[in-house]
Amino acid sequence: MDTFLAALFSGTSRGAIYALVALGLVIVWRGAGILNYAQMGQAMFSTYIASTMITNGNSYWLAFAVAILVGAVMGVLLDILVMRPLSNKKKTELLSSQSMRAAIPVIASLGILGVLQALAGIIWAAEERGFPAPYAQEGFTVAGNVMPFTSFDVFVISVVLTTLGLTTLFFKKTGVGLAMRATALNSEVARLSGIRTNFTRSLSWAFSGAASSLAGLLITPTSNLSPNTLDLVLIIGFTAAVVGGLDSPAGAVIGGFLVGMVISFVSFYDTPEDVFLAILAVLILVLIIRPRGILGAKDARRV
Repeated sequence: MDTFLAALFSGTSRGAIYALVALGLVIVWRGAGILNYAQMGQAMFSTYIASTMITNGNSYWLAFAVAILVGAVMGVLLDILVMRPLSNKKKTELLSSQSMRAAIPVIASLGILGVLQALAGIIWAAEERGFPAPYAQEGFTVAGNVMPFTSFDVFVISVVLTTLGLTTLFFKKTGVGLAMRATALNSEVARLSGIRTNFTRSLSWAFSGAASSLAGLLITPTSNLSPNTLDLVLIIGFTAAVVGGLDSPAGAVIGGFLVGMVISFVSFYDTPEDVFLAILAVLILVLIIRPRGILGAKDARRV
């Protein structure tokens, strides 16, 4: 029973982190139609900035806010300086294949990830460091037993669920959210309809950058921070986004918790070496049953 509870609590806490990473990927996909593989590079860089501020005597919450702001600004700059020019059809008209044009921003995001990791290594000398948590990381005591669930875990889950709620309301209930979805589906039609497509694209990148930085801030207290420390988190977060549905914020969160549970229970009841095999099995199973993910929407054509 103790092993089961430990696996359950661990999966819930880690799944919340993966859900947040998946949510960041979904936001950019819905707003710009691009998979941003530089996302956790942005998170790593902003978390290093927060760590430096805390080391220099600033409060945790000030560093927390600055890191999220830096992540949002980095997202906007990435869109304006890299992604927007690459998405310009006039500059890619020599590429006859539509799939090739779609692949260019993805390749660019991988390049940006490498640049951010190299830059962090130069600035911070590739230093591996810890990162503080705002709440206690000792387990709750129930009937004299220490449970494998902490105040920090409660904080992480609360942040993720709050972020999901706000994101869902934004996309479904606001004009800007609907405009972001329309821009991702067809930017030309959206622009002709009067939507400021450049603004909505940049806004989606800002939201994604902020969500990524938030994920970095929440995961580093339980692991060490280094230029490459979040690469694995990106892979798992992407898997969670695909499992849940790339066009569904709620699906991203469900996928994150599901993948987190799989990792936790396999680690506790089997061996950590089988974790990736188990994740692959879940991914294949979901794609066979629901090719667009658990909450992914079906394409519809009206005539």
